[in-house]
Amino acid sequence: MRKSNSIFKTAFVSEAGAELANNDYFAFVEDDDFACYVLAAGITDFETSEAAKEVVEHLILSFEEKPSMSKTTLLQYMNETNERLLNSNHAHRLKASVIMLVTDYEKFRYVAAGNVRLRMYRQGRFFLKSSDMSLANDLIQKGETDTPLAKHEERHNLYAYLGKKDFFKPFVSKVQKLADADIITLYSRGLWEHVDEQEFDEIFAEATDNPQESVDTLEELLLSRQPQDLKSYTAAAIFINKIFRDPERERKRLFYMKVAAIIIVILIVVAIIFYIFYSIRQDKIKTYENTVENAHQLVINENFKRGQETAQEALKMAQDLGLKKEETDLQEDLMVLDNIVQAEEFFTGENYHAAYDNYLMALQHSNASAKNTRDYIQRRLNAIEGHLDIKQFVSLGEYLFQNGEYDEAENLYLKANKIAAVVHDNGMRDKITEALEKIYDKRAELQKEAAEQLNTKKQAAISDAMKKGDDLLAAGDLDGAQKAYLNARNLSDNIADRTQTSEALQKVSDAHAKKELDERTSKEEREKRFDSAMETEALGDKSFEAGDYTSAQMYYLTAIEQLIFLSDDIKIQAIQNKYEAAKAKSSESFAQKQNAEKAEADARAFYADKNFEEAKAAATQAKELYTALGMKTKSAEMDILIQQITVDSMISNAVK
Repeated sequence: MRKSNSIFKTAFVSEAGAELANNDYFAFVEDDDFACYVLAAGITDFETSEAAKEVVEHLILSFEEKPSMSKTTLLQYMNETNERLLNSNHAHRLKASVIMLVTDYEKFRYVAAGNVRLRMYRQGRFFLKSSDMSLANDLIQKGETDTPLAKHEERHNLYAYLGKKDFFKPFVSKVQKLADADIITLYSRGLWEHVDEQEFDEIFAEATDNPQESVDTLEELLLSRQPQDLKSYTAAAIFINKIFRDPERERKRLFYMKVAAIIIVILIVVAIIFYIFYSIRQDKIKTYENTVENAHQLVINENFKRGQETAQEALKMAQDLGLKKEETDLQEDLMVLDNIVQAEEFFTGENYHAAYDNYLMALQHSNASAKNTRDYIQRRLNAIEGHLDIKQFVSLGEYLFQNGEYDEAENLYLKANKIAAVVHDNGMRDKITEALEKIYDKRAELQKEAAEQLNTKKQAAISDAMKKGDDLLAAGDLDGAQKAYLNARNLSDNIADRTQTSEALQKVSDAHAKKELDERTSKEEREKRFDSAMETEALGDKSFEAGDYTSAQMYYLTAIEQLIFLSDDIKIQAIQNKYEAAKAKSSESFAQKQNAEKAEADARAFYADKNFEEAKAAATQAKELYTALGMKTKSAEMDILIQQITVDSMISNAVK
């Protein structure tokens, strides 16, 4: 019906040009409701190719089986044809450029892949054209080259064509309306390489209603150029002398307008009714949202009982409004609130095990976004754990104390004291303080006993060394006696022992002097021993200046031993004074270290009791003592402890 009430005239010319065979192919079919025009150009390195013919025949056949102008259907035609070429059994792979135009005699749409072109005229003037799918055309569009497309070396470098294995993506145009006297031309590379677009426009601007005359004129112009490398060329012209016009269009338009008016009235009435019900529902939803917000605020304020009651009211509203998701959310919230309310009752009644179970269930079911509630539950769980753990720690601490494991007992008492401070159990804190004082008293007692035992052992060792020295001196072993007396001197702590040792050493010195005189020791040997003693003394001075008093004592004693052999009493006394000074410094450092360690222990104890002011003062004193002793690592530890005490003090003040 559409075809018989429209006038479409088609003419074409297709020749091999300078090639042995024509590798172009054009065909069309015009049915009652649709018409299809297809032009394909084979892409081949051989003299002949059947690609164009196979493409056109398959596209025409696909169209006749399922006539349509939809974009999806046209792409389906192209994809099926592409697969057909890829799966063909020819000796070489078939490839082709193609353009397919489909019309319903009122409008048209085309699909293209490659460099076969379409050009359209309306009222004798150029109206629209297709674009080549080539690298050359892209470069021209980007302004990267001034070379005309027909002469550009990349004009046949195509990114879309039939027979492409990967990323095959043809171009589908929008639907265009047709008008009486429109002209559409389709043509292949044999033409556009030698006839420019302006010459096309001039030929079709003077066209009559006979398309054959125009295509013949186009061919004559092409052949008059006598190009030497003329490829296969095809030109097809479709003259739309008259388009199809639907005779019922006006009646249909009036009918649709009446139907639309009725529908609009119905929609307005429905909209008014809907608005009334919507307004009522929105008011209910607003009330529901306010109730939910009140429940959330009560929970945030830790008023869980009232929050539970308000959430139950909101749940009933959500059920009445049919808010399924909100109903589910509220049921989950109520599950948490029920557990919290029950846990609160158990906690107040000091039934900590039952309260812990309910708080734990509430925590497991609570939403991760409900941070305030989760924090509250966690605080309650920590408090319960504290109440349950304090007695266990204290009992175990008492057991360890009875078994003499004082360090382990102290650690448990300190942990229990920290928990008691958190849960504000002052009675238990007093008990823990008494237990800690017992540990510290016991430690002091043990230290005193150990010191007494050490002193007894030292006195016995001194006596043994002195006796050994006397025996060796009596036997004439002066060197052995000297070593024994020096050993006794090193072990001496009191003046009486040192005096006795000095007298014994003097005896050895006299014996050495006599022996030296008897043996007539050479002057060179004495000078050598003296120089060695001076070098050893210098090493002792260096160690003393560096604060290494133990090493300084060792060097001074060695120097004294060397000088005793030389009977240099004046020098011996001078070095002896240095030795006594080093020993005094060593004792002073030991006392300072003990004071520093005690200050550190006090600081940590005060810190555990949250007595931040006393803790900071003790830590500062410990740092100063460690610094004076040159103990940089311990001094740095005190800096870290002072920082921790300062931060915790600030947090504690902020909470208050």
